[in-house]
Amino acid sequence: MSELLITFDKESPSLVDEKINIKVMPEESEVECKFLEGAPGERNLTWKPIQDFSDKKECQWRPRKSGDYMIMVQYKDKNSKKIKNTKISYQIKGIEEKDVLENNNKNNKLIKDIIIDKTSLVIGDKINLEVLASEDEEILLYRFWVKGKQGWEPLKDYSIENKLTYTTTKAEDGEILIECKRPSSKENVDDFTTVIFKVKEQPIIEINTFECLSENLLINEELIFKVGVNCDNSRTILYKFLRMDSNGRINCVQDYSTKNIISISEKQKGEYKLLCYVRDIFSNKQYDDRACMIYSVKAYDEIKIRKFSSDSNSPQVEGSNILFKSSVIGGKEILYRYIVEGPVAEDTGYIRSRNFNWETKIEGDYKIILKVKDISFDGDYEDIRELNFKIDKKGEKPVKITDITASKTRGCIKNEPINIKVKAEGGTELKYSFVVYKNGKEKERSNYGITNWVNFTPEESGEYEVEIRVIDKYSSKEYDCHDFIFFKVRDYEEAEIDYVLLSPKEIYLVGDIIELETIVQNTKNILLRYVTKINGHEVEDTGFIESKRLRLKPKCSGKYTFEIYAKNILCNEEYDIKKELSLYVHEAIPVSNTKIIIRNNNIIANNEVTFDVSSEGGKEVCYEFYIMEKGNWVRVQSYSRKNYYTFLPFSTGNYRILVLSKSYYKKINYEDYTLLEFEVKA
Repeated sequence: MSELLITFDKESPSLVDEKINIKVMPEESEVECKFLEGAPGERNLTWKPIQDFSDKKECQWRPRKSGDYMIMVQYKDKNSKKIKNTKISYQIKGIEEKDVLENNNKNNKLIKDIIIDKTSLVIGDKINLEVLASEDEEILLYRFWVKGKQGWEPLKDYSIENKLTYTTTKAEDGEILIECKRPSSKENVDDFTTVIFKVKEQPIIEINTFECLSENLLINEELIFKVGVNCDNSRTILYKFLRMDSNGRINCVQDYSTKNIISISEKQKGEYKLLCYVRDIFSNKQYDDRACMIYSVKAYDEIKIRKFSSDSNSPQVEGSNILFKSSVIGGKEILYRYIVEGPVAEDTGYIRSRNFNWETKIEGDYKIILKVKDISFDGDYEDIRELNFKIDKKGEKPVKITDITASKTRGCIKNEPINIKVKAEGGTELKYSFVVYKNGKEKERSNYGITNWVNFTPEESGEYEVEIRVIDKYSSKEYDCHDFIFFKVRDYEEAEIDYVLLSPKEIYLVGDIIELETIVQNTKNILLRYVTKINGHEVEDTGFIESKRLRLKPKCSGKYTFEIYAKNILCNEEYDIKKELSLYVHEAIPVSNTKIIIRNNNIIANNEVTFDVSSEGGKEVCYEFYIMEKGNWVRVQSYSRKNYYTFLPFSTGNYRILVLSKSYYKKINYEDYTLLEFEVKA
């Protein structure tokens, strides 16, 4: 139960027979009050009740004679018999002193007005108010109170400062009491007033998006998660992330911060949980909303066999060598196993080669089986394919294509001829045929002939596929062997990046100029686009521009990646070619050349000696000091910006001092250190 404050609606002194309202603050206190009048007598005050104990915090008083009065309020808790009281003096003048009193009241009005910037606020807003005093007063003292649960709570004691800034922390109707007095006044308060304000809760924060931005969730790969809330940028929202592994162990990935994007790398496969807590920076709650994401991390992408083929068609003759090729996606370290089932069986076991050379020995029907798996997989296989092959009795050497060459495979332009040549062996007399496909549909073909080359002139832009077929003169098959070559034909000469030149530096620091120059062919018709990423996050995209140079000044450290896209001005696709370049920008050069200097070389027991430390490089370099005394190292000064240490040796002997140094922002034990031995003499 805190002390109550007695207030009057009229300033003291007042007139006889005037009605005066007496009120106690705070009004909402759970107490019963009794009001008493201390009327002046011959020797002492005579106490007379004005209003008996009740819940009312206000009463009306009408003094009948002039004099110096004392108003007392007795108060107690409803469920208690213990009574406290508070008193305040009040002066009453006679009717004949009315004019003088009015002038005095006018003169006693010290507070002219209160200027307040706003009275309707939300939690976290600040109230700024200024007290305007009467122009007749030069120096006044001001005191400020705020209404709390236990009554009026002090904000600022009497001072000449007439301004107050108050930060709201609760949603409630509030009130601030301003008291004023002259420095020479013997009264506790000469004038006072109050201002009322309302504080509302901030709009409820809700997480509306929680997503993983990484396509593949693999071990030792960067996993990026992003959280979105239903608030605009006018509010400062803090995010906290906790990660839980499959064993229930929890670690804090990020404590409350304004960053809503985090990066995690898992070292083991399994199922994980990521919890996100969000709250307003001014919220008094532990969190305003939370969400949980469950994600599974794999050791590698699923293994799939895209293609399993041979360089020769079935059938072939015994004694021939057939090369089987496979194309597999996924996995980290893929193993291949080739099994031949037939008259003569073979099994390579799991090997690392994706090619298998099969030397046929006996005619018959065979099945060639390909099994693949990752080296970490415990089972028999993760994917399997089969090919049937027939081996005939040995005849002549089988037909094979040994080489295909083209005058160009990249930068093909319509209406420009492309020369294709093929080399083949085997058989008795070989013939060649060329079939042209566009977008999967046959456009033209040449009949079998002895010419092993062709000039192919694409008349339209698009993707072309040329099939080369080779057949022996006496063969009854459609072809003995075949192969394909692919072309992408454009209406224009596509862009080609020859080099990306980078300003030569061994170490790039924050603030250094990074300049890239791209060397391209057909320069006038080429547009370039530069995309800059810092630690995997895109920070700038120039769009396609004519400039072949990019110049920037890094403001923060990290891994800078530059993606350079080039395209001809006639290109309708996103780009013709892309190249990527990465470099690291450091906050500062490493700390080095740490040295210890003794201010006084003659070190005597019980006398202080100071060691100064200096170093080169680094940023906001910190130092930590250790002293070895009698064979034991003792840390005597933890990491700080203080670059000296004063030591008071109590005994003689040989000592050693060790100083560790590092940049303040580095999360390592040290970057550099130095040792010094010294002797303490008697």
